[in-house]
Amino acid sequence: MSRFLKLIMNPKRLLRKTLPTSLFGRALIILLTPLLLVQVVLGYIFFDRHTETILRQLSTTIAGDVALVMDWVERDPKDIKAIQKAAQKFMRLDVNFVPQNTLEKYGAHKNSWLYGFMEDALNEALNGEGANKSTGGKFYYLRMSADKIFISVEVKKKGVLEVSLPRKRLFSRTTPLVLIWTTSSALLLFLVASLFMRNQIRPLRRLAEAADRFGKGDELGELKIEGALELRMLSRIFNVMRARIQRHLHERTQMLASVSHDLRTPITRMQLQLAIMPEEENSRLLQEDLKQMQLMVEGFLAYAKGTAHESRHAVPIASYIQEIIDNLPGKKNPIEFLPIDNPTVQIKVHLFNRCLTNLLLNANRYASHTWVSLKLTLRTCEIIVDDDGPGIPEEKREQVFQPFYRQDSARNLDEGGTGLGLSIVRDAVRSHGGRIRLDQSPYGGLRVVLTFPRS
Repeated sequence: MSRFLKLIMNPKRLLRKTLPTSLFGRALIILLTPLLLVQVVLGYIFFDRHTETILRQLSTTIAGDVALVMDWVERDPKDIKAIQKAAQKFMRLDVNFVPQNTLEKYGAHKNSWLYGFMEDALNEALNGEGANKSTGGKFYYLRMSADKIFISVEVKKKGVLEVSLPRKRLFSRTTPLVLIWTTSSALLLFLVASLFMRNQIRPLRRLAEAADRFGKGDELGELKIEGALELRMLSRIFNVMRARIQRHLHERTQMLASVSHDLRTPITRMQLQLAIMPEEENSRLLQEDLKQMQLMVEGFLAYAKGTAHESRHAVPIASYIQEIIDNLPGKKNPIEFLPIDNPTVQIKVHLFNRCLTNLLLNANRYASHTWVSLKLTLRTCEIIVDDDGPGIPEEKREQVFQPFYRQDSARNLDEGGTGLGLSIVRDAVRSHGGRIRLDQSPYGGLRVVLTFPRS
């Protein structure tokens, strides 16, 4: 309730909350607002001003005709047939005179806006000089049906004059049709304009989807150039940018793979030479250095593979995680996995395998126990890896993502390697359009949270 009151007290914030956030929704608002304003102005001018003026003039004309016929009957009540003929011919009034009769009801049959115009006009036309003051001046009775108007008037104790005329002389049924037609036309124009606007926005949505897919590392062909001139220009620029980035990534991958491959040959040669040399302290140290160099080369190759493109596949994520845990090489300590569900998630299988294997191996190396759990939402799938190891200090949790950074004080996630462990993991997660977060585990060690989109 307090949140609602805060929104009411802050109109700008309320407007931001209620207005649509999409470009298509805002474009529809831009189209609809002037149409609504036109309808409001038209309704006010036509119905509140123009229609009121017309009704007042028509009521005055009808009341004047009735007053003229009444005056004619008062002067010569015996010539009623001639009066009836003339009233029908020149005024389109059906007239009947009932002599020696009086009205039982006075005024209007009901109280409504259309009766009000006729009452004002009849009061002005009939209740002028010489009006019957004994009845307060109201010596007529007005009633309307679906297509007729009936007016009964007392004629100075001579009888009752009954006048009927078509209702369309006062108010035509076509009058409301003006607003109906204008509203229908506005809605039709709005529908056509929204369809055109949707077609113009569709290329922009496709461009946004292509940029999102490209940012996740998916294979993407040439974006179709369509739409308005500015959108075509934007699509061309995106295609050029995509080609440049892909070329840069390909060149970097090729360079890392080539360097790593070329380094393997002299390393292998030196290992063979050391194998045939006699066992000495120096040769043992050289063998350890060569082993370290080989680990570095493997790290470079793994990093290069992590930048390569890979297609996504729908995988039951809990079953796949369990398979990775069961086949984890060199597992020494227990890894507990208790999934609550087994949803299907779109992942890059090999990249995901490399990412989770790297995390589990490091957790298994430094902790006595590791826990893996899943947390599902409508849009994301969180994989949480907890352990009871030494963890990583909070001030160094961002630095460990930097390539070639190695931590020696408490726990090194890439011991014996090049410092590319978490860099490879983060690249793999980002390639899926996800994110990674390090935190303190409730078991005392490190918590790694991997968030992947479910589609």
